[in-house]
Amino acid sequence: MKMRERTARDLLTNNLGLKLLSLAAAIVLFSLVRGAEDAQRSVFVDVVALLPLPSTEQMLVSELPDQVRLTLRGSRSQLNSIRPGAIPPVQIDLTDTDLHYYYFADDEFEVPAGIAISQVAPASISLRWADRLERTLPVQPTLTGTPSDGLALGEPARVDPAEVTVVGPAEELRDMRSVRTEPIELGGLEAGIHQVRTRLEPPPPYSRYGQDGPSRVRIEVVPDLAERSLPGLRVQVEGGEAASMRPEAISVILRGVPNEVDLVDPASVIPYVDIGDAGAGPVVLPVALRGVPAGIEIVRVEPASIELVVRESEPAEPVTP
Repeated sequence: MKMRERTARDLLTNNLGLKLLSLAAAIVLFSLVRGAEDAQRSVFVDVVALLPLPSTEQMLVSELPDQVRLTLRGSRSQLNSIRPGAIPPVQIDLTDTDLHYYYFADDEFEVPAGIAISQVAPASISLRWADRLERTLPVQPTLTGTPSDGLALGEPARVDPAEVTVVGPAEELRDMRSVRTEPIELGGLEAGIHQVRTRLEPPPPYSRYGQDGPSRVRIEVVPDLAERSLPGLRVQVEGGEAASMRPEAISVILRGVPNEVDLVDPASVIPYVDIGDAGAGPVVLPVALRGVPAGIEIVRVEPASIELVVRESEPAEPVTP
């Protein structure tokens, strides 16, 4: 039994260095044979398109791929050595507007020596062209929501710049009448002038704006005012007597905060004319008002003046001593 164990140990340990060297050589030889085997690998390459000049009457309206997929064939070791981004972007020349298809050629790609391209996907690109159109259109603000309670918009919102140039396919731009901004929320705006910066809504497909920066929208928020008409207010004559008056009643239009305007008592608003400095006979005098509460604006008096015939004042009786 001991003899048998010693023989097995001798088989393992005799010439141990030579055995290890043989094992290492076998591993190296296997790696070389394995690395030299023909293999395939897919990599992605960026695409850079050279487009026609902006002055050209035609423009491209096709979707272009950002990348193409190359299927490479070569030794496994060479393929494994290719790092992501190692193959430079491929530039395709699309300045000829008569082209309807672009076909990729293998020699357009800078692949390492000894590597072959077995497939390009997509192998070609369909090209569609359209007439180029340039238009200058007004910019309209897009407002959503409402200001806080008791407030309202004052003057219409104004956009700066008020116009923008749009360049794109004629079929998309021909019927456009204006360009709108992205929505601006009015909720929470306090009374005053607000300058809001916003961008324009995205242009139609394959179109672009002549400006890149944001627009400024001027928004005026004012107290929410209401108007109220007080009809049939009889005109009082002061400073003398009138033989006749036409008309005898007028209407008044008042403006103010809604709840304050609603509380105005028509009986407290007194229209009057003062004939104290007028001579006898017909005269046209403006109508004045009193009794209008502070903070209430007089919008109109209808009519603003009336016709009167002033009665001649009687001479005063002499005083008996």
